[in-house]
Amino acid sequence: MLIICIHYLDFQYLFESIPRVNKNLKRLVVFENFNQQYPPIMQQFQSGVDLAGCDNHRNPSPAVCRMVALASLKLEHLAASFIVDASHLFEIEPSWEWSNLSSIVLTSNILTPDKDPIKIGAMLQAAAAAAKKMPRLETMDIWNGRQGLAALFKYQVFHTRQEAAITWRGTWQFTMESSVIQAWKAVIYQYDGCRLNFVQERLDKTAIQSHGDAIHYLMLSSPVIRPISLQQIQTEQKFLEGVPT
Repeated sequence: MLIICIHYLDFQYLFESIPRVNKNLKRLVVFENFNQQYPPIMQQFQSGVDLAGCDNHRNPSPAVCRMVALASLKLEHLAASFIVDASHLFEIEPSWEWSNLSSIVLTSNILTPDKDPIKIGAMLQAAAAAAKKMPRLETMDIWNGRQGLAALFKYQVFHTRQEAAITWRGTWQFTMESSVIQAWKAVIYQYDGCRLNFVQERLDKTAIQSHGDAIHYLMLSSPVIRPISLQQIQTEQKFLEGVPT
């Protein structure tokens, strides 16, 4: 299992090199940290520098997403948070197939209540198309989190019970269009007799003070960050809440 903590911008070469230098790699966990309070706090210490237009999180590069996708084709597990966006990673080539992948956890900036539901639905349909290229897939989590916001789309298949489930867990209610439901029904049709269940769970947005809290409350299928790193995020958030802006 390889866990990488990344704090720099030149990601593309890194992910291009992973399949070459780690031929037996089965699990890859990548987490890019951020904090929404950095820009306003740093503004206090940057005399004469205007940080008003500074984003509080980075928009993932489609080129980097493609490199992560290529690096994941032979994996059994992939968790890539904030460094990629699921909407980019699922723009797959016809020849791509994840023959060994059993679990995947990704983030997407599209999962917010102010985004066009049609765009969210399109991304979830693209995820279903990718899932059909993952014959051993058991779980897929697509999530997002920041202060006051947490969202999770989870797909699970239980072969012994001949059941599959789609769960929406979040700080707002999201209604899936019939086209999304049909796309995921097409995924489970490859499993004879498997039925699809739907679960909706609402979270209290006041409990979500950071993406670290979102990880805790969303109950992701697989770890996306080391426990000590998650604890550091939550500790840092509490400290920054006490810094005047």
